[in-house]
Amino acid sequence: MAEPQSHDQELLRGIAKGNEAAFRALYERYQGRLYRFALHMSGNTAIAEEVTQEVFMLLMSKAKAYQAQKGTVAGYLFGITRNLTRRGLRERSQEVSIALSPDEGDCPEPAMDGDLLQDLTQSELLDCLRRAVPTLPDPYREVVVLCDLEEMSYADAAELLECSEGTVASRLHRARAMLKVKLSRQACVK
Repeated sequence: MAEPQSHDQELLRGIAKGNEAAFRALYERYQGRLYRFALHMSGNTAIAEEVTQEVFMLLMSKAKAYQAQKGTVAGYLFGITRNLTRRGLRERSQEVSIALSPDEGDCPEPAMDGDLLQDLTQSELLDCLRRAVPTLPDPYREVVVLCDLEEMSYADAAELLECSEGTVASRLHRARAMLKVKLSRQACVK
């Protein structure tokens, strides 16, 4: 992990100096991951595209804002993406009012009488998850996207979210329980 981090920092220094090749290399390394993260967080391709573009525009103009002692370059980029996605969602919610059923906020822990997800085909599961993940409250959605969808370690997610690994684990457990309830309500289980 130290080598990619030092290489990322080197690229960032190059970007700060106007090196186009350094920008292109960092863009190629992170664009897809940041887009997927924004897409999973927002459930909206337009927001994900805008956020991804804005992250790299900010990176070009403020590459010197990164502080190595505060975390990795990846954490820095995901943090910017996270904040911009939240802003995009707030702006979007002001434009369009989304009505959720009143019982979706407090989902009880479902009974664990089998693996709910085994009953789904891969495409059905993906479709159901695409609809369910964006409806989770921010703290839960973030850990699902980071740990389950982006396969980030608890330690890396904790660093990015500025909380403990235990908090990440707890939120992830709760988020998975909420997703199981939401998936069963969407009739994703045969």
